[in-house]
Amino acid sequence: MIQQYLAELSKIHLLAPQEETDLWHQYKVEGSREARQKIIESYQPLVFKIASQITPLEDLIFDLIQEGTVGLIEAVEHFDVTKAVKFSTYASHRIRGRMIDYLRRHRSNQEYLELAIHQEEIQDILGFIADHSVNVEEEVTYKIIHQQVRLAISRLNPKEQKVICDLYLLDKEPAVSAQEMAISLSYYYKLQKKALQRLRGMLSKLRAEMKASG
Repeated sequence: MIQQYLAELSKIHLLAPQEETDLWHQYKVEGSREARQKIIESYQPLVFKIASQITPLEDLIFDLIQEGTVGLIEAVEHFDVTKAVKFSTYASHRIRGRMIDYLRRHRSNQEYLELAIHQEEIQDILGFIADHSVNVEEEVTYKIIHQQVRLAISRLNPKEQKVICDLYLLDKEPAVSAQEMAISLSYYYKLQKKALQRLRGMLSKLRAEMKASG
C-alpha cells in the first residue's frame, strides 16, 4: 500500500518559484479555488516526508498523513504571502503540529510523540538558519546560533551526524539515507531519536543562556 502511495506522490509536479508565486496571487488575491487545490497537491510530498521522519510503521504513517494533510490545508488557508517566511517552513510547523496532536490523543504512540516533539524543537533552530533574513541588529545573534548549531551537530557521532544532515539539511527520505548507511530502518530511527535527544539538550542550554543574557 505504501508503494502505491509513493507511486502517486511521484506523479506530483513540484512548483517552480514563479509558478508558485503566481498560484499564491491567484488564490489570495483573485480567490481561485483551483490555485488553492494546486498548492495543496504540490505540497503533499512534504506531508509524507514529515510523517516518514516520525515513524516507519505503515498503519501509523497513514494516520499521520491524514492528520498532516489537514494541517497542510490549514497552512495554505492561513499563510500570509506578505511575510518573509517560506511557505514550506510555515507549513511544516502546521503539519507536524497536527501530527503531534494526533499522537497525544493516542497514548499508545508515546515513543513517536517524543520523537516528533524533539524534531519540532530542532526544526525551529534549523528553520531559523535556513529562512532567516539577517539585518544589522540580528547579525550577531544569527552568527552565534549558526555557530552553536554547527558545534552541537559536530559533537554527535558520525552516524548521528549523517542522520541529522540527511533528514533535516539535505531532505533525504529515511529509507534512502538508511540504505546509504547500510543499516536497517529500525536502527536508523533509533539513531535519529538519540541524535535529536542530544541536540535538544545542547540547544536548550543555548536558548536558556541567550534568554538570560537578554
